[in-house]
Amino acid sequence: MTAALVLIAVLYGLLIGSFLNVVIHRWPAGRSVVSPPSTCGSCGTRLTAIDLVPVVSWVVLRGRCRHCSSPVSARYAVVEVTTAAAFGLTAWRLGLSWALPAYLVLASFLVLL
Repeated sequence: MTAALVLIAVLYGLLIGSFLNVVIHRWPAGRSVVSPPSTCGSCGTRLTAIDLVPVVSWVVLRGRCRHCSSPVSARYAVVEVTTAAAFGLTAWRLGLSWALPAYLVLASFLVLL
């Protein structure tokens, strides 16, 4: 049960980490974290779902935009991996408990900060 819980927490952490990247990038600029959809910072092309798979798309594209080949910061992958690791370690340490969601929210805020 613990291994499955940790795996689920890691996958969930990757998804939350992807959203945290949006918040980290847009919130200080006073922009909405909901819309518009994500775009390339260089060419402005709207990113598709395949371009937004946490960590995997960054590795497959070798840290470059699919459309204009401009570099994409490693920060995006680092935030996603850090969040996934924090979620996995938290789930491993606490196990399946009522406190787990609260600790995952706390881990998200710590990564965000």
